[in-house]
Amino acid sequence: MTLLIAVADTRADEELVASARNLAKAAGWEPRVVHVHEAGGVELGSADLADLEVIDLEGEAAATLAGLAAKADLQAIAVGLHPSPVNKGKRKANAAGRFGHVAEAMLASGAAPLLLVRPGMRPLTSLRRLVVPLEGSPSASVAMKRADDAFCKRGREIVILHVVTGSTPGETGSFPAPRIMDQEHYEWSAWQEEFTMRFSQCPEGGRHRVAVRVGTPALAIAEEARADGAELIVLSWNGSFADGHGAVVRELLETAPCPLLIIPQGPEGG
Repeated sequence: MTLLIAVADTRADEELVASARNLAKAAGWEPRVVHVHEAGGVELGSADLADLEVIDLEGEAAATLAGLAAKADLQAIAVGLHPSPVNKGKRKANAAGRFGHVAEAMLASGAAPLLLVRPGMRPLTSLRRLVVPLEGSPSASVAMKRADDAFCKRGREIVILHVVTGSTPGETGSFPAPRIMDQEHYEWSAWQEEFTMRFSQCPEGGRHRVAVRVGTPALAIAEEARADGAELIVLSWNGSFADGHGAVVRELLETAPCPLLIIPQGPEGG
């Protein structure tokens, strides 16, 4: 099982390489570096890649990476986020256009799970705690399945975060939190137990904790990860920035304090 680390510039992607190497170690994956040399692009420098296999290819980066994603043993592709300055007055118009062309194209394609690292994020040095936001819908639970399959292990904690908002998912089989927040404690305990049973299947002894917050999802997710010292946020992704869920993902690409593992909701991520 392989984690491909897409490196365009070893200096610019140094934090990406470090976090990806440590995630691969935590999951038992084999890290490999892929450098797709685009026209006008830079050659690889002398970063700490000596012990990593490097695949050197020519072509358009996103298309080449999408082709590599078809490999059966590929678990994820690590890509750096490269934010560019944006006029705040044009935020909506440019919402999906400032994270680097490779990351944007890979998100749009849904070709593979993506580890996304933004410069200045808290680096992933070990994996002891991860946050998995769940709205309570079956399609979004692909993130929980991937987290359990890859990372559930004794000594780790998976925080299942449910953010209560003014809306509830309409998907059949959804199980959001009760909207009345002053219910008796035993009713909340019963809901948390049922929520965990529905969406978490870890057999490896890792600890699971359900956290319920009220408010704006992206803000609550970032605050939970920051307060808990989480090393990773695992999110489902429906392929579009246009709807409410897409807006949450877009904001977290800018504000998350730690790396993000984005799991497509289609068959590629399930």
